[in-house]
Amino acid sequence: MQSLQSSIASALWSYFSIICSIPHPSKHEDKISNWILTWAKEKRIHCVQDHAGNLILNKSASSEYEHNTPVILQAHLDMVPQKNNDVEHDFQTDAIQTEIKGDWLHAKNTTLGADNGIGMASCLAVLADNTLKHGPLEVLLTTCEEAGMIGAFGLKTGALKGKILLNTDSEDEGELYVGCAGGININSSISFDMMAIDSTHIAFQISLTGLKGGHSGCDIHLGRANAIKVIASTLINIDTIPFSLVNIQGGSLRNAIPREASAKIVCRKKDKKNLEELIDNLNIELINQFSNSEENLSLTITSINLPKYVLTNSSQKNILTCLNECQNGIYSMDNNFTDVVQTSSNLGVLTQDNETKEFKIKVLLRSQVAVEKDNMSTTIRAHFEKFNAKVILDGEYPGWEPNMDSAIYKVMEAQYKKLFNKTPKTMVIHAGLECGLFSKKYPEWDMISFGPTIMFPHSPDEKVNISTVDKFWQLLIATLAAIE
Repeated sequence: MQSLQSSIASALWSYFSIICSIPHPSKHEDKISNWILTWAKEKRIHCVQDHAGNLILNKSASSEYEHNTPVILQAHLDMVPQKNNDVEHDFQTDAIQTEIKGDWLHAKNTTLGADNGIGMASCLAVLADNTLKHGPLEVLLTTCEEAGMIGAFGLKTGALKGKILLNTDSEDEGELYVGCAGGININSSISFDMMAIDSTHIAFQISLTGLKGGHSGCDIHLGRANAIKVIASTLINIDTIPFSLVNIQGGSLRNAIPREASAKIVCRKKDKKNLEELIDNLNIELINQFSNSEENLSLTITSINLPKYVLTNSSQKNILTCLNECQNGIYSMDNNFTDVVQTSSNLGVLTQDNETKEFKIKVLLRSQVAVEKDNMSTTIRAHFEKFNAKVILDGEYPGWEPNMDSAIYKVMEAQYKKLFNKTPKTMVIHAGLECGLFSKKYPEWDMISFGPTIMFPHSPDEKVNISTVDKFWQLLIATLAAIE
């Protein structure tokens, strides 16, 4: 990132480069936490780690700002680990490799971690710069935001003294976020039976690859294909050829739109040619269907060794019908904010465990409206139970209700107009910001969320716009100085 060192946000970029060099996927933030603890000690910055792994750092007010309102600057420590199957990368040991293309910073075939590494870097840059003007400052870096908001759930009331919280986890420059969706996990397990295979049959793997995936909240409106839904539909569409299902799986994270899925099947030898032609035709149909959103979609079929067992006919019909009919995508739009999704669901993960003979299905439901979230979770639960699934709802987190009278909003709006000669857009985000949980534990906090432009988070296409990072940094330091 050497070429970024001359930018307005050069200090931020320096810390982001370090963050990229230290593995920090969700549930494995110990390396980045330990680095920050050591760094804080060297900088003589007070830093404590709480029982949930959150880091709380303190910095005294600048001269003549001692009596200003205390502020909390907040980001999360973890990143979503996603890569394409043909890429060699271990998120627990390997650094993120970056490259610049025009005005965008990308990773090489993995997620970049700009979500929320840019925010984390901004926190460290503010702490390290003694020339900046600000009141009493705390920095809160939370654990495991991307996999259940564990740090935010574990944060204790009274651990922080600030009155204003600046969340750095939004992804559209020029937009100031005053609310977010709540969410709930829907976990289903469906039992299946298997039977011996006809030894005269042959076996194939059908693979769906090349999809973009993305954030299951922020990108749910883009019309992208859900790999699990598409592979289930594909299998239903080839039922003119008698086949038996061996295995079906797809996706890896409930908060990411599935990019890849596969199924193993067996059929009669005489159907080989017809099956291959049918898959080729379906590939063309899918390419046409998703021509506006999935230019690299690929449905392929390859021969594999013949397995010993297949699903019984009833188990096969049960799982394919269940997946095909499962609610997925947008349910309703927000009437108060233009082009904002109000309620959606993401069929994110499908695994098959042949030892326990269970399919495990993970869905993430999001909504800005608590009643609608409850109603949809009941509907989706009932859907799975219709197919004899055991269903557990967990990980529920509240939304953040917009406060249009927010004082910090007015301060940041004024600074944005002053810096860039235009008015920022007031928004809510169809994603789970930790602000929702903070509002329950610290109802007195005045909160706002903002950030640079980050495209396609939670997928290997993730990229951050370099120019907007400069603007994000300018707005951050101007806001800190303007808070009275």
